[in-house]
Amino acid sequence: MSLESIAPTIKTASMWLILWSAIIFVCGILAIILPLTFSFGIAVIIGCLVLVAGIAHLVFAFHARSVGGFLWQILVSALYEMGAICLLANPLLGLFSLTLFLAIFLLLEGILELILYFRLRRFPHSVWVLIDGIGTLILGIFLVRQWPPATPEVIGILVGASLMLSAVSRIVLSLAVRTLGLVPHGLTVSSTER
Repeated sequence: MSLESIAPTIKTASMWLILWSAIIFVCGILAIILPLTFSFGIAVIIGCLVLVAGIAHLVFAFHARSVGGFLWQILVSALYEMGAICLLANPLLGLFSLTLFLAIFLLLEGILELILYFRLRRFPHSVWVLIDGIGTLILGIFLVRQWPPATPEVIGILVGASLMLSAVSRIVLSLAVRTLGLVPHGLTVSSTER
């Protein structure tokens, strides 16, 4: 399969990635402009997801083939539902516990972005992945050091900054893919691939 044969697919995929990145960038701006609202929204969304997961475990309980499996699924469902009720009853109080989870998430995301950079470092504009990884890692470290946060707005601001950094990184890489055709620096397309 030659580079030219997959070029239309790459261009289509990169267009969707650019669009998605633009949406994420706007969400990042909104998170910074309205940090308390965004923080509240994160808590409510996670609460709803945990509620749905608890309902799913309840459904799985009735499909269990053993009494032990049934009881285990009921117990897991009850734990999920209690967590969801706590988050949905007072989302801002739940934010303080979610902050630690978010800090760990940002640390892991930053590490994965750095690993991705080392895999893509031969490609043009891959430095944006490095910048995204370092920035996300710094945000994660900052959040861990400031835990518990003085105000819930900190979560919205840091998530907004992370979203904007990731969006810019993805947009630049997508534009590079569209214009340069995925040929790494120093590599040439052989005559058999042309």
